[in-house]
Amino acid sequence: MFSNRKKLVMCQVCRGLIEASVRTCPLCGREAVPAARVASASLTETGSFFSLTILTINIVLFVLMSIVEVRNGGTGEAFIKSASNGVLNDFGALVPSLVREGQWWRLVTFNFLHIGLMHLMFNGLALFTIGPLAEGIFGSQKFVFAYVGTGTVSAFVSYLFLPAESAGASGAIFGLFGLLAMYGYKLGGSLGRDLMRRMLIWAGIGILFGFFMQANNHAHVGGLLAGAALGFVLPPDAPSTVKSAASWNAAAIACVGIVAISFAMAGRVYGSEQQKGNQRAAVWRRFQNAREFAQVVGKAGDSIEGSFNLNREPGLTRNRMVEIADQFRRIAGELEKAPTIDEQGGSIKIRLLELLNKRAKDFDQATTDAMMAAAISVDRQAFDALFSDYSNWEDSAIEEFKTFIER
Repeated sequence: MFSNRKKLVMCQVCRGLIEASVRTCPLCGREAVPAARVASASLTETGSFFSLTILTINIVLFVLMSIVEVRNGGTGEAFIKSASNGVLNDFGALVPSLVREGQWWRLVTFNFLHIGLMHLMFNGLALFTIGPLAEGIFGSQKFVFAYVGTGTVSAFVSYLFLPAESAGASGAIFGLFGLLAMYGYKLGGSLGRDLMRRMLIWAGIGILFGFFMQANNHAHVGGLLAGAALGFVLPPDAPSTVKSAASWNAAAIACVGIVAISFAMAGRVYGSEQQKGNQRAAVWRRFQNAREFAQVVGKAGDSIEGSFNLNREPGLTRNRMVEIADQFRRIAGELEKAPTIDEQGGSIKIRLLELLNKRAKDFDQATTDAMMAAAISVDRQAFDALFSDYSNWEDSAIEEFKTFIER
């Protein structure tokens, strides 16, 4: 898994040049073998293997989320816009409430997920640009450690200060900004100052855009500071002794293992968040139907209440009675189309339709003052009982929705 970048290296004891393949220095007899780099030599010559690997993982996960979204009934826009919250959360987005419940692995997996194609393109371009630079300077082992470590720190900062759900590689990318900026500062000279300035400018632009686009600047700042702190203590270039090589190889393998374990943990609970999302959508549709039904019933109640007061209206005419009868029929037509969410609501709807149509008919047939007065007063108790039952039903429906929201 590991290999050397140079054929000749300097012995860490006597400072003589020795072959990288030997385990003991032939000049001084001391063990001073430089560490091999992560991955094969052919892939790491340019210091970009793990940078491109991480970029590929990000792209593959985005495509997989989009496919799942389409299979769940979404449109092809899932490949451009974000997948639904249920799909995103099932793949491992950072959900603070779930982290508090013990799903710690979201602090890791969130670094490899993206909310929409534009989000992926911005982060992908940044990773493609500075990832190989950081990997070439610090070596693949330290790059993997820095990327996973600063990304996880950025997730933790977001978890502490941002209650909203989040995802994206930008926290880890800002960690690379901080890492390279500190490296440039320590390097000094025109080259170092230029590198530091470029990294800080990119970070500043990213944070500025974060304010305008409502991005997760908590993760950005957290990753940037973590990267700068790491760059202050982390020496550049690959480790050069057997002991340090073993330590950094172990650290890199541990980071890869943590990422793998985190996604395995996400796989164990995969589907639960989509199921919750479907349940929320069903309850929301139920609430929307209940609200539509309530609006029509409220309209009917106002019209009926007004009709009981017609006796107080001076100069009441038959034309006025026919006009109100037509109003009752229009409301009855709207009520016919209004959805109901349960058996009790359906029963109320049927009773109200019967009373509305009967009242419309009574108003139509009232041709004398006495008949009009009788039509106006009839069924008062039936309507009162109906709206009392409706009020009780409405209270229970509202309580059901409130209970769901509080969960």
